[in-house]
Amino acid sequence: MEDKHLYRETQWDVSAEESRAHHGLVAIGFAVLAVLVIAFCIWTFGGHGGAAWEFEADDALPIMTVKVTGGNTVAAPGDYWYSRDGFVQLQLSGGSIPGEEIERVTYDAALKTLTVKLKNQGDVPTTMDIALPEWRLEPPSGVAVSEVEHVKITYQDGSTNEVAKADGLAE
Repeated sequence: MEDKHLYRETQWDVSAEESRAHHGLVAIGFAVLAVLVIAFCIWTFGGHGGAAWEFEADDALPIMTVKVTGGNTVAAPGDYWYSRDGFVQLQLSGGSIPGEEIERVTYDAALKTLTVKLKNQGDVPTTMDIALPEWRLEPPSGVAVSEVEHVKITYQDGSTNEVAKADGLAE
């Protein structure tokens, strides 16, 4: 008779241990879910600790220039950026059809990095010509353009590339 009682106690102890382990796993699962939800919200709504910048294509902006070997100044041939008074000018190279479009622009003050995410335009044919559209990126209030030290582009496939700063603007 004693053995039956001992068996029931042991069985109850094992069930309690399994129950505590199960509750621990559930708590860890909820913690992971909470972190993912917060990360998704930050990524979706501006992220990187700052408000989203305003942006627009501006064909009236002058093209950017770079210095080449020998000291000559020539038109910048690809993706470049330049800090202007009150905004950052960004030049994106690509085919004229469909053309590069910006989805959002955010700023990470800790890294002094402006991140430009391009729109995913799907699997569409592109032209072989090269277009160099100029974009005006305007900061939200409280952010000085002079604080920007780096500009990164996030492409449709998720890859990123730091963009070189131009040496000047064509006159």
